Amino acid sequence: MVSRTCRDVKTYEGQDIILTCEVNRKDVTAEWKKDVQLLAEGGNIIMEQQGNEFTLKINQAQKSDNGVYSCLVKSQNENVKCSAHVLVREDKLMVSRPCKDVKVYGGQEVILTCEVNREDATAEWKKDGQLLTESRDVVMEQRGKEFTLKIKHVQKSDDGLYTCLVKSDNEEVKSSVEVSVQEFEKEWRSIKLETEKMQTELCQLKPKVEPLRILLYGPAGSGKSSFITSVANIFKQRLTSEALADAVCAGTSFTMKHKTHKIEVSGNSEILPFVFNDVMGLEGGESKGVHPGDIINILKGHIKENYEFHKFPLGDEDEFYNRSPSLSDKVHCLVCVLPADQISFIKDDVTKKMREIRERASEMGIPQVVMVTKVDCACPVVKSDLRKMYHSMTIKEKMQECSNKLGVTMNYIFPVKSYHEEKDVVPEIDVLILDALLKTVNLANDFVNKDQKSLH
Repeated sequence: MVSRTCRDVKTYEGQDIILTCEVNRKDVTAEWKKDVQLLAEGGNIIMEQQGNEFTLKINQAQKSDNGVYSCLVKSQNENVKCSAHVLVREDKLMVSRPCKDVKVYGGQEVILTCEVNREDATAEWKKDGQLLTESRDVVMEQRGKEFTLKIKHVQKSDDGLYTCLVKSDNEEVKSSVEVSVQEFEKEWRSIKLETEKMQTELCQLKPKVEPLRILLYGPAGSGKSSFITSVANIFKQRLTSEALADAVCAGTSFTMKHKTHKIEVSGNSEILPFVFNDVMGLEGGESKGVHPGDIINILKGHIKENYEFHKFPLGDEDEFYNRSPSLSDKVHCLVCVLPADQISFIKDDVTKKMREIRERASEMGIPQVVMVTKVDCACPVVKSDLRKMYHSMTIKEKMQECSNKLGVTMNYIFPVKSYHEEKDVVPEIDVLILDALLKTVNLANDFVNKDQKSLH
């Protein structure tokens, strides 16, 4: 009988293998087989017998030596056998070409590559410890021993530590790399830098309906009043208090009445051919903030000046209800004002109200834009240098978030910074506001011209 059987062997290429079978008698002989083939000594095969112990040695084993080895022991009319599985693998799993740290500009493509020394391996990729899955912009590939992670159109959110975890049987190795996404190398949107030219164009505009009416709406504390005051600052060339704004955003609206704001030009009594309508902010809950019905009534020109907002929309019997609005009473462009640093935290019910207002404006054909305020609070790069606005990945991501929330395309979304802690006018602030304002006023004028044609 077999007193000591062969044992299964797992090893790597180039290692020696020794299989031993021991029986309880010495008057025996043995033969070795691999699978069903009889083995003979020679090459890297050595067979030995010492008493009742039989040994098979395979020198510098290769993958071709994989198989089931059997020792058949014979004694007169008795035969016994023992078998063992031999698995020869490539070298111990190791990383032969690790990933390398990457610095890349926003919008570019990142390719991370990790190569190991064996093909019998699989891999998974992680970012900051979280397992990654494939998507439209994240592609994972394996070609033999090489594993690749491709990230298309990288954003600032793609910053982080990426790890390729490679596994084979019970072995595991990993390679990690730091991906650093820098701001866009080139401006992703051009902007006019001619502040005087833009101011002149706005002053000389002669619309067929005057004044052009621009309505600002948005969540409470988004910066509607601050934006109006900032426009007044530009044309007065000094700080003003055109539309008083709350210095602290407490989550409730500072504006309580429907107000129309005219903009006066410095040095003369000229009034610009457009006005801003400011309203109470939108808030969460059914009875908080301005009611969407009131904003829709303003769009139609039904609400008079100084109407104080209530929990419920204005009825058509109220003294502040304008039953016969003229074209100049109606809104010619709708502007949603959203704070860049709070976009992600806007409540779903507020978003729902904004979408409802936008849909009704669309039904009336009223053009719409979005002003993204408080950009300096959302992006340190912009805070340190406003001229980097359109180099900033963070600002572009915030704008995309606005687009996703409201359904407004990116070319109608404008990032601006309103005057807040400055004591004098700042050209970098002015140019952003004027660029956005000029496009808004032109949209309003186009709407009026189109509406006028439809009447003839």
